[in-house]
Amino acid sequence: MAQPGSGERDRKIIEACLNRILHSPSFQGSKRCQELLRYVVIRSLDENAGPLKERMIGAELYSRDPAYDTAADAIVRVKANEVRKRLALYYGQTGQSDPVRIEMPVGSYVPVFHWATPEVAVEATAGSPNGAGTACEQEAAPVAREPVTRRRLLAISTLGTVAAVAGLRWILREDSSPMELFWAPFYHADQPALLCIPARDRWFFNPEISRALAAAARQGSARLDLDLRPGDIAVVPSGEMSIQNFRAVFHLASHLGQRRVPVDLRLVSEISTEALRRRQIILVGAYQNPWAMELSAGMRYVFESENEGSRESSWVRDRGADSAPAWVVPRLWPYAEQVRDYAIISRTHVPAAGQIVVSLAGINGFGTQVAAEFLTTPRLLEEMVRVAPAGWERKNCQIVLETRVVHQVPTPPQIVAVHVW
Repeated sequence: MAQPGSGERDRKIIEACLNRILHSPSFQGSKRCQELLRYVVIRSLDENAGPLKERMIGAELYSRDPAYDTAADAIVRVKANEVRKRLALYYGQTGQSDPVRIEMPVGSYVPVFHWATPEVAVEATAGSPNGAGTACEQEAAPVAREPVTRRRLLAISTLGTVAAVAGLRWILREDSSPMELFWAPFYHADQPALLCIPARDRWFFNPEISRALAAAARQGSARLDLDLRPGDIAVVPSGEMSIQNFRAVFHLASHLGQRRVPVDLRLVSEISTEALRRRQIILVGAYQNPWAMELSAGMRYVFESENEGSRESSWVRDRGADSAPAWVVPRLWPYAEQVRDYAIISRTHVPAAGQIVVSLAGINGFGTQVAAEFLTTPRLLEEMVRVAPAGWERKNCQIVLETRVVHQVPTPPQIVAVHVW
């Protein structure tokens, strides 16, 4: 390992290698990672630059207040971890012949420059058309050195590949918490996450009508005669949301906000099909969210119900089993006291668009609330990982939760099923 000399030629080679990295497939699609790597390399090459500290990077690169709390705002650490992963991928695939290997050691933001051995550099130069050298060395004059045998070159190249793969595995292990693995596509996205919130129509009644309806509800009247006039009833589309759904949205938006992930809150009626193709998406609720209902059409676990209003009963259907549903709510709140609720969480990949869609919903709002708490609580997500098969983070998955409801307050959820495919 060696740091570059002070000569202009060394700097040009490093900058050329940096440019090649930033335009490689490993870094394409992540503007923030490109910006961070460019920033730390150029700053480290500047002899008059001060030390590279987390708070300074956050202030200068991500427009944070110079006195911001780095413990609460981890954007620099998150992006640095992703840069390390992308560098390991680059050197394990297309960067093995670069004359300079750029690394950012764990625990530091100061890049280290590993210069290739003279033998590798010369062999690459000799094998290039017109003796032009590697892509990063074309700006520097070739220097004659003793040639090496093909076998020795192959051994050195193989060791470099093994080291790159080992480094990648170490980095992935360093930052492989269930929370990071589940939410990584959202944490590292270049566009705001789209949080689709559930809402239903809000009804307004003339005060006389409201009093008559309230009295009939208290008395349990079987029949109510109303003399309605124009203007007695007004409807505001998508004007109402339950407190449980509100809490779910709040948990999700707060969690992503703590990771400095911008969130775009939209009503179902405000979302276009085109917007769904370009963003990482969270769909909250089921019955007031047609996008979530459409997504669940081909899933193993789905909601089903029969009857309506005070006679409605609902359950979670397991399409992979022939037995009768086990997760049933026979009568829904507020028509009856609800003692338990069930929720389904789905996390699916959309390969053509490079998206992750997360959907969470309960039979009633209690299940939706605890599903959001589950996805934002490290301890609860860790319980899912213990029963999920290896590699779940790269696949589609569904989680079924059960919560007991005590005086309209849901208790922490229990996992009753996990399906990964």
